[in-house]
Amino acid sequence: MVFEVDDIEICASLKERLAMTLEGVKLLFKCKADLAEIERSLKDVDFSFLEGKTMAIRLSKKSPSINASSLELERRLGAMVLERTKNTKVNLRSPDVVLRGVLAKSFYFGVKVFEVDRGAYDLRRPRYRPFFHPGSLEPRICRALVNLARPKEGSIFLDPFNGTGGFSIEASMVGCQVIGLDIDDEMCHGALRNLKSLKCDVVGVIRGDVRTLPVAEGSVDSIATDPPYGRSTSLKRALLEDLVNSLLCQSEGLLKKGGYLCFAHPAWLTDIKVPSSMALVEQHEMRVHKSLTRRITVLRKT
Repeated sequence: MVFEVDDIEICASLKERLAMTLEGVKLLFKCKADLAEIERSLKDVDFSFLEGKTMAIRLSKKSPSINASSLELERRLGAMVLERTKNTKVNLRSPDVVLRGVLAKSFYFGVKVFEVDRGAYDLRRPRYRPFFHPGSLEPRICRALVNLARPKEGSIFLDPFNGTGGFSIEASMVGCQVIGLDIDDEMCHGALRNLKSLKCDVVGVIRGDVRTLPVAEGSVDSIATDPPYGRSTSLKRALLEDLVNSLLCQSEGLLKKGGYLCFAHPAWLTDIKVPSSMALVEQHEMRVHKSLTRRITVLRKT
């Protein structure tokens, strides 16, 4: 994904917030996935920022459009960069600057700005928490859905199917004040243990039913949640369609104007009634296993 930022300093925030991203790269050029075009574009780049520094080129090949290995391309592009710089040396182990190339439908080339610490998410995996229950989503997936709900630091975040607290944990990590709700008393107590163990900013974990949410109208800035539909979850005799539609109905009243709701559901569930005051922003699909594809839907309160 390529997007524009007004200030490169925003990358520091992105580094701490992103979950499904490996690296952030400042784009130097984009061109057709053709070797001659790549070399032509490379000649137009001012590489003076490399003078007196060490560098390495890392290339990810996602398309077979060029009949050469990643290593061969790295060497060829590296030689061209060295020809255009002074006092620049190659250091493959610990370079001062990493130049990143991605060969896909187009070719992207830039300077690595940051790398996401994915290990931090691993340390928060469900099995390492005080309270564990099968079916809990991994932290990186929870963070991705939380990010899709666009919460801001200091805002009120709600997960109405809180479970063991995965979404609430990730929302707290980005600076939200979190409210978790679950119909199961054991889950509420267990989630609270998990949240406290990670020193999360918790407004409360409430035992309640999504069909009659005990939260004041217009008090929530963002909602991200994953209703129970997996093999290891219980619906407490409620139909999934009813729960999802109740979630949408309740969210319409709870969300402030401009607030976002991000929720996951099986792709086969299509009988979803979106309230008139909520607009569809985006949808994504994630394959879980051969019999389940998770659809992620994002709505905005207009």
